[in-house]
Amino acid sequence: MGLLAAAATDEVVTTFPEALVNTALGMGTVFLVLILISFIIYLMKFIPDLLDRSSAKKEAATALTPASRPVPVPAPAAAPAAPSKTEDTQLVAVITAAVSAAMEQEGTPVPAGGLVIRSIKKRY
Repeated sequence: MGLLAAAATDEVVTTFPEALVNTALGMGTVFLVLILISFIIYLMKFIPDLLDRSSAKKEAATALTPASRPVPVPAPAAAPAAPSKTEDTQLVAVITAAVSAAMEQEGTPVPAGGLVIRSIKKRY
């Protein structure tokens, strides 16, 4: 039995330099792939510029053809009336109430004097 155990261990034994080479190759491969991924991520910041250029070229090409020009549409006769002061006041009151409720839900203390809305920007 001792002979079989010795034969089995001889097949598995690796030397220290072989282990170092395997470690270096493995770590080197990982770092090369990480550097490649980093380079690809760096190049991604140039993609929007390339897309803008290609869309600008397409727009310029379509603008040159007279058949593809849009026909002007006459403007509507009456523009919609501007919202009245009461509608603006109601809108500010609703937004202030929503901000106050959101602050209370988050646990942020709402000032006793109320909130002051300095600007409202519409986002689409």
